Amino acid sequence: MGKRLLVCAMTAATAASIGLTVPAAADVTLRADGTGSVGREDVLRAVGWTNDRLQTSAAELHLVAETVTVATASWECAQESTGAVAVRQRRTTTTARAELVAAVQRSSVTGAVTGFELQGFAEDAVSVSVVEGPDLDACPGSEGEAWSRVPRSTERAQTHEGPALEVVHEGVAHRVPTERNAAV
Repeated sequence: MGKRLLVCAMTAATAASIGLTVPAAADVTLRADGTGSVGREDVLRAVGWTNDRLQTSAAELHLVAETVTVATASWECAQESTGAVAVRQRRTTTTARAELVAAVQRSSVTGAVTGFELQGFAEDAVSVSVVEGPDLDACPGSEGEAWSRVPRSTERAQTHEGPALEVVHEGVAHRVPTERNAAV
């Protein structure tokens, strides 16, 4: 009995050391080119379906990738008469959405849906940009007050989030948690 328990413990430790354990994170991989995979359980959690519903209605689902890019620019303006300095900022948030080509994966034994293989983008992304703030390098101005941009004061930054995966059913988008793995 003790020997058998030791063998089981050693087998489990060996499997864990070579990466055969089931990850606690989502079973989702979504690469920047729209390829990857999403498992059955993640789809079920996202849309709130039962497994039976997924087995009969998988073809009704659309998978969509969403990417958000935020570009910021800040610059300084000086009031000529007083020397006061004001910092101005402009922020542009661009959200791009594109439907993915997704093939339903099925068990070779039972034919049950086991997930979806993401094969890339079905079409060009539809982008919407929202701009907040003044025109780039613009300084405040009112009668009697002269402002000018401080030379070489403009700083720019850009952040990029995504792609994030959504499952869309009957026009309602359901976010799917995705694995954030730099090696993917």
